[in-house]
Amino acid sequence: MRNQENKIFANIDWTLFVIYIVLVLLGISNIYSSVYNPEKSNIFNLDTEHGKQIMWFGVSLFFGIVILFLESNFIRKYAYWFYGFTMFLLVAVLFTPPINGARSWFGFGSVGIQPSEFAKIGVALALSRFFDQAHSFSDRASSFNKKVGLSNLWGMVPFILKNKETALILGIPCVLVLLQPDAGTFIIFTSFILVLYREGYAGNMLLFMVIAIIIAVITLLVADSSFELPLTDIKLSGKAGIIITLVVLVGIFALLIKNFILKRNRKSLYKSLFGSLLVAVIFVNFIEVGYSNILQSHQKVRIDLLLGKIDDPDGDGYNINRAKAAIGSGGFIGKGYKQATLANAHQKHVPMQSTDFIFCTWSEERGFIGSFLLVSLYTFLLLKIVVIAERQRSHFTRVYAYCVGSIFFYHFLINVGMAIGLAPVIGIPLPFFSYGGSSMMSFSVLIFILIKLDSERKIVLQ
Repeated sequence: MRNQENKIFANIDWTLFVIYIVLVLLGISNIYSSVYNPEKSNIFNLDTEHGKQIMWFGVSLFFGIVILFLESNFIRKYAYWFYGFTMFLLVAVLFTPPINGARSWFGFGSVGIQPSEFAKIGVALALSRFFDQAHSFSDRASSFNKKVGLSNLWGMVPFILKNKETALILGIPCVLVLLQPDAGTFIIFTSFILVLYREGYAGNMLLFMVIAIIIAVITLLVADSSFELPLTDIKLSGKAGIIITLVVLVGIFALLIKNFILKRNRKSLYKSLFGSLLVAVIFVNFIEVGYSNILQSHQKVRIDLLLGKIDDPDGDGYNINRAKAAIGSGGFIGKGYKQATLANAHQKHVPMQSTDFIFCTWSEERGFIGSFLLVSLYTFLLLKIVVIAERQRSHFTRVYAYCVGSIFFYHFLINVGMAIGLAPVIGIPLPFFSYGGSSMMSFSVLIFILIKLDSERKIVLQ
């Protein structure tokens, strides 16, 4: 038994484990400061958020140790089962009473469990299992690329249709999360696109995503405006202006192709160009309709605030305004531990200072230096996960590692972006820092599964 334990712990990546422990302890310390109450100063007091967070950390460590004693083949074998179980939870939660307008939580007394947090683990395992069964997915994608031409937009469509399993693995939880509705978690599920890109899914997918974001932002900025055509009295909407601009740009590119590209190569470029125009026009209309008819009023307000279409620092923009004020008040070196005057529970200048805006408390107390060090620590965590992914001989572990890295990257980017006003407020926790039992357990399980799989990287798995 002792030899088995030594074998399990001998190959653990202790650097990753130490980063995990450091982030958790810093997070608990930060929560303690953000909600500090002299009458409940005991850090282990279970009536406080910091006491509950310590309890969830203990539960997470227990599950982590259990995972370390599992066989990697067991994790692979039951990956689909865990995915199915988490999808069942996402369906079941839709029948619970709504909390703050959303059906996202199972309530057990004073404890709440958010199944979408664990669904991320299920999707990561299912994707890893699927690509592992496909053997060398990169080779398969490369071979298919030659058949359908993934260098253009139309090549992506048959490729996605041919891989319906991947679309289902990602599509089912996305739809279920939107039904809750939980737009923030839906965005997190889009992080798996980075994994598909790494595995050779489509070379131009990220480029199309960037272009789509640019078009979406421009559409939202000018959708409510209008303009007159030069030398006429005709008034057009902002959307019409975007479409006209796209048509003009396509016309310019078509002329360039005609004059500077060999004739035998023009046909495919024309198809890609005009196909992209068609998709862009459809996308512009989709964005406008979705913004006007699908988004709830508070979601529209958050987007308008982010884009600068409205300025209401003491009203709808209060959260972001106070968050930026707290971060800025920290200065270069900060005010000191438990010395925050804005991001604390007593002043309540910054709402949700222990959850969504936990970064504000840290920045106000530790200033620019502390913020830089924390960002550096998260960056080191992400780089470490990438290094772990690239040293794997198992497709399952490599894909899983990139899934974990993508999830953490999105959470970190969006949460910090919310605090500094570069992302809409959509309720995304900062890993290991934001208060919450579901997030603490799910992030911990993600890390411990990765540690376990990586510990067996030298074993050739069939």
